[in-house]
Amino acid sequence: MVRVRELRYGAKGFAQPHEHLGARAPRAGRLPGSRVTTLPDGRHLGWLELGAPDGQPVVAVHGTPGSRLHLVPGDESARSVGVRLVVPDRPGYGLSTYLPSRTLIGWVSDVTQLLDDLGLERFAVLGVSGGGPYALACARALPQRVTAVGVVSGVAPLAAPGSEAGMLPSDRVLVRLARCSPALIRPICSATAALARRWPERVLDRLADELAGADATLLRRPDIRAAFVADLVAPVATTGAATAQDYGLLAHDWGFDLKDIDVPVHIWHGGVDREVPLAQAREQARVIPNAVLHECPDEGHLLVASRLEEILRVLVGLEDCVPFGPGLVSGGSRDGSRS
Repeated sequence: MVRVRELRYGAKGFAQPHEHLGARAPRAGRLPGSRVTTLPDGRHLGWLELGAPDGQPVVAVHGTPGSRLHLVPGDESARSVGVRLVVPDRPGYGLSTYLPSRTLIGWVSDVTQLLDDLGLERFAVLGVSGGGPYALACARALPQRVTAVGVVSGVAPLAAPGSEAGMLPSDRVLVRLARCSPALIRPICSATAALARRWPERVLDRLADELAGADATLLRRPDIRAAFVADLVAPVATTGAATAQDYGLLAHDWGFDLKDIDVPVHIWHGGVDREVPLAQAREQARVIPNAVLHECPDEGHLLVASRLEEILRVLVGLEDCVPFGPGLVSGGSRDGSRS
């Protein structure tokens, strides 16, 4: 049995968003404490539970970089749908121990150990942005346990030269360098994390300038901004290394084929996403069998913040596959036919 200890939101060593932001923290008092599980190999796995304690389980996988704190604004949405949202930190982020030479599929064992300890046999998985590939890895490795997968603003395989087309200029450079060696971008990622820790508000303002209007509006929402600030100021020395590692994993062979995924997959993507272009979502929907693509024409990269309740309802089977935009793509083609 793995050992679990609990950290109260706002306790020493845990980010306190109200100290870094004029806006009120995102209903922190209602949240359960963050927990740290000691895995059999001695590593720490940080995680957070949101939503309904007795609800249908959904594992949420944060983006790159990021942590469980990014999902804090989703507490009320998960509660209203009746979902128990379990949000782990990947190795090197948040409260989780950095793990050299990890893989996408290898991370699934961490999730398995956590969910076994919680007594959760069947569950859905939601991956956001850079967390999308990890959600798909769960689907490939655990088809008997994963009931459905949701990929929101998710990154597609980036091993092929040119596959990074349409991404932000900074991301294109990082992907190209990571293809050569993640070690090349580790100093860049570490420096970026240090700057964000010191000047989180400035970093978020610059990010808002780079992203679409819809994303800029969401980044001004107090609860979302507080969650991002809490994540940026968390004193984690390995964030840069974990970020470089993620880019390296995404820019090389993922270790599994999307065409071999048997679990139902829903893909949500914004039509004005400047971080990850819509073409990447369409490519994943084309390759993954029986995938359903929900195109959201006026949404950006952060659409999970405005659509989470609807997304969760689909993942746990409370809502039919009703598209949020004018196009619902089944199997990858625009008219719903198989290619």
